[in-house]
Amino acid sequence: SSEKEEKMKLYHHTFQAGENEDQVNLRKKNFGLSSRQGRKNPYRDSWTRIFFNLNDDTLTAAKMHSVGRLGPNEKVAPDGTLTIAHRKKEKKSSDYGNLMDLFQAPGDDPEKNNQTQKEDDNDEMETVVEGGSLGAAAFGMVKGTVGPAILYLPHGFFFSGYAVAIPAMIFATAMYIYNSYKLLECWKVESNKNKQLIEHLESLLGKDYGSTAVAAVQPKGDTALLSYPELAKRGLGKYSVLVEVGIASFQFGVCLTYLIFVPANLAQCIYSVFGFQPSKIILMWMMILVEIPLSWIRDIRKLTPTNVIASLLIAFGLASILLIAFTEGSQTRTDALTGDTSFVFADNLKSMKPVTESWLFFVGTSFFMMEGSITLIVPMQEAVYSNADRAKFPDLNKNVTVWICLFYIFFSGMASACFGENIQTALTASLHGTLAIVVQFAYSIAVILTFPLQAYPAMEVATRYLMSEQSRSNVMKRNVIASLITISLGIIAVASIDYLGNVVSLLGSLFGIPLALIFPPLMHNSLVVKDSSQ
Repeated sequence: SSEKEEKMKLYHHTFQAGENEDQVNLRKKNFGLSSRQGRKNPYRDSWTRIFFNLNDDTLTAAKMHSVGRLGPNEKVAPDGTLTIAHRKKEKKSSDYGNLMDLFQAPGDDPEKNNQTQKEDDNDEMETVVEGGSLGAAAFGMVKGTVGPAILYLPHGFFFSGYAVAIPAMIFATAMYIYNSYKLLECWKVESNKNKQLIEHLESLLGKDYGSTAVAAVQPKGDTALLSYPELAKRGLGKYSVLVEVGIASFQFGVCLTYLIFVPANLAQCIYSVFGFQPSKIILMWMMILVEIPLSWIRDIRKLTPTNVIASLLIAFGLASILLIAFTEGSQTRTDALTGDTSFVFADNLKSMKPVTESWLFFVGTSFFMMEGSITLIVPMQEAVYSNADRAKFPDLNKNVTVWICLFYIFFSGMASACFGENIQTALTASLHGTLAIVVQFAYSIAVILTFPLQAYPAMEVATRYLMSEQSRSNVMKRNVIASLITISLGIIAVASIDYLGNVVSLLGSLFGIPLALIFPPLMHNSLVVKDSSQ
């Protein structure tokens, strides 16, 4: 028995962080294991690593943090750092109360024993665990950026002209990256302020009281989390309301495009399979009925599994679209007059104009293509755990964004060259065949599952303004407001259901440009430049 207990102690210490290889091998030897046996690293296999990153809740948590909302197992430390914690039970050491209790036999006071047992069972200790990795952050950025908006680009690319579309996409990406750096510098300055304040108070009051003193004067609730709106509040003052309204309006606008896209997609899918054309309006209201209960969810990390499914369906859809486009473009045509044969994509390339009369529409579309993901930059930065990885995050964001832009240009050019003038605003409507039906259905499911994730930041901002501070804990009232907002989006979608391209361009111009181009430099001037001069 004693030998077994001793081995159990060794087993308990085997997986302590920080042990070197010799200590681990000693534990294995005590168990009769070879040096190669032991617990496997789940991240060693590349496919396993991809699965873990896909299933990671970095994106869903970032959506919550982008509007200052915390999950039930999260808190903001006095220095402004976001910490993620889990709860684990741990028994307290014996507490005898007073000296006379030492002479009382166990069991003499049943009421006290029951109370002590209850305290032991309920006593929990908070343990901080590691946050995300750079790999998880990269996957989060890709999942948060590459969405249904990519399907709106090829139509605008073709009908605005390649001499406008390509420079516009490059310029929008360059401005996005530049202002992301500005936003991250604001975050760095503000997060360092609290840390310096703690160090100063610790030098005056002692190490045990510095954090407590800062916590006493720090903003209460979710506003202490350094998000885009919180940084705007510190940098722009009363004008920060423009940032919050801009974020809410843009995200609601993205959801509006979903309500237009899915019915059109499903209508064509149903027509291809069953031979009749259903009403897009009816399909849209059916989608509304699905989205209303999903809009009630406040901890959207519960939607991580559905977000994984949506990401896989989008990846499948994009790959299939490229395959269909290549197949379509590689077909040959014969000129009736000359008898010459040529590939379809070669003919379409010749017919593409460098500039068209409607080129201005694509400027807004190019700023819509990131789907407002600049609001996720700060939460993604905070989600990275180690300081070394945090220092690498700005460059990671730049590299990932550049590759996304290059893929967008390739995808838009390929689709434009293969489908030509027949290209539709929603690219999936340009597809034909059995695989096309599968892609249309898969993309519809993906967008339906993505809707609550996109709507969440806007819902939080809207309910924050529409509900008093005392009534924000009223779940029923919040759900009623969320339902009415979703229905209102449906009403707007009815009026604009045939104008998806115009809606996308308008949203990018009105809200995408200010959020990515105007507000970050203004905040940087207030928080970083003035702070440096002082």
